[in-house]
Amino acid sequence: MAQNAADPPRLRARVANPAIKNGRPTDIFILSANGPMVQFVETRESQDILQQAASAFRTLYIFETDDFVDAKVAMENRKYQDARNKFHALIGKYAATLPIKDSLSARAAVNELECAMRMMDWAGVKGLVSRFPIRTANLSPSAQNDLEVAKIMALIPDRNWNEVKTQASSFLATKKNATRLQQARMKYALGAASLASRDPNKALDYFAEALVLLHGSDENLGSASITRSLDAYLRMPDVAQFLENSAVSAAVEARKHNPETVIPEMQMKTRPLNVKEAAALYRLHELMFPDRRLPAKYDAFAVSYKNPSAGTAEQAPAEAEKKQ
Repeated sequence: MAQNAADPPRLRARVANPAIKNGRPTDIFILSANGPMVQFVETRESQDILQQAASAFRTLYIFETDDFVDAKVAMENRKYQDARNKFHALIGKYAATLPIKDSLSARAAVNELECAMRMMDWAGVKGLVSRFPIRTANLSPSAQNDLEVAKIMALIPDRNWNEVKTQASSFLATKKNATRLQQARMKYALGAASLASRDPNKALDYFAEALVLLHGSDENLGSASITRSLDAYLRMPDVAQFLENSAVSAAVEARKHNPETVIPEMQMKTRPLNVKEAAALYRLHELMFPDRRLPAKYDAFAVSYKNPSAGTAEQAPAEAEKKQ
């Protein structure tokens, strides 16, 4: 599969076409595509180059190469920057097949974009979208939705919140075939926009919906949905007033030396509902993402939660076990 000008890659593909074996599915080896025409050979070793319009194939699927699979494995192992670099290289390596719908170059470009979104590198997403090398028509329907989602997430670095609201809402209303992950990203974008427009309650709803839709499929976005929810709670007047209590402040300070510190029972009983919800959400983050330590600005929620199994002691442990 070495690629050079004299010996382009011979990409194994499965096709069905009346002119090839009476239309039954068979394998060919694609060399390149020039506009609508596909150049190929019928065996990997053949020197007899054939040409046919891509539209003449009833089906055409290019199999993934070893280097493409290697990049996918890196992405699945959450080595997103490594995978991103590998997919970027593959876009160029298999660029000769770009005109073919759902080509390896197209899939590599979509996966490079996916890695940037999983890294929540919205500025990087914006850059990739602006120079995306594939025509929308040459993408699969799901990839077309991925690209549209990326274009909306690319609005985040510029804080174009009104456009985020408009486009994300339209996507959710019209894309009935959207995946749960695509929907979750739109909900997260709407939550961020609502938080920016000082509507914490609506933001909480969107972030909660995003977390449910994710169902563990994107750890970074799941963690961010919780932390942005905690930001929304911090902006609520009753929460801010409760956190100003001297007993709460003392517990936060004591937690620096004893992570099991919680507020006294009296303050525990008088927590506003919003504090209870935020404290439970903090605990949920500890359970879902035990290797991710939350910033100190949320410590007041940490000390405002008491594990139900901890009994009624005034200084009961705030969690079932210490985070590593």
